[in-house]
Amino acid sequence: MARAIHKVIVDNKLLPVTMVVTNRPGGSGAIGWTHVAGKKGDPYIISTVSSSFYTQPLIGGMPVSAADFTPICGFAMDTLVLLVNSRTSRFFDIKDLLTWAKDFPRALSVGGTGGTSDDAVANNMLSRRAGVEFRYVPFASGGEAMTALLGGHVDIVWANPGEALSQMQAGRARPLAVAYSSRLPLLPDVPTFRESGVDLSFAQFRGIVAPKDIPPEAVAYLENLFRKVAESKDWQDNYIRPNMLFPRFLGAEEFKREIPKVVEMYRSAFEQMGVLRR
Repeated sequence: MARAIHKVIVDNKLLPVTMVVTNRPGGSGAIGWTHVAGKKGDPYIISTVSSSFYTQPLIGGMPVSAADFTPICGFAMDTLVLLVNSRTSRFFDIKDLLTWAKDFPRALSVGGTGGTSDDAVANNMLSRRAGVEFRYVPFASGGEAMTALLGGHVDIVWANPGEALSQMQAGRARPLAVAYSSRLPLLPDVPTFRESGVDLSFAQFRGIVAPKDIPPEAVAYLENLFRKVAESKDWQDNYIRPNMLFPRFLGAEEFKREIPKVVEMYRSAFEQMGVLRR
């Protein structure tokens, strides 16, 4: 996301100074976020956030948490879809799948990336709220899980909509339900779980944070800058739509109120999964 933001800013000349994108890999993002948190009061360093920003502190994966940052903005909501193999699956409707799963516990296998991944969280939520039980099969990556689905080795997979788009367009994977409260604009015929009678809504914000205690005027400047990015045609055409995200811009104060809700969603799920570090 950082490089996509950078490209929009540069191409549209939104910033009068040079912005540099630096990668600090490791620890599912923990190394980078810990570095940024350590720059308390510095308004010239910022970071993008994704699911690991919310989850790593809950499992002891990094020594800092959301409380150690200044929220700048939320850019978009990220969710998941539940898919089956279009060529071999007997299921065309999520209600039929869940009814069958209740009658035959653990008969269906679901592929995911294991551990505390988003798909593991969503799968746990579905199992509890729909009263079903699947055999969860972990893979090293979402790509491997999708390959297993297409090869007939698992019955279902959870996937990021953008990552599964090519398989859906090719007719190889069939989406049965969206794990958000609204239908995806690019998948208007695919119902949400809530529409199908299951109270499940899974989504987390992709956004921007800065170190704690930066000046209020810096927060306002950055919020305005990224609002321009979010409203640009380049951003919508080259990032939001290809990744099948829900565009929803939140300013600093709104994002500040939203972060605890996302953290609580993960905390509750991790407690149920037995992986929450107390």
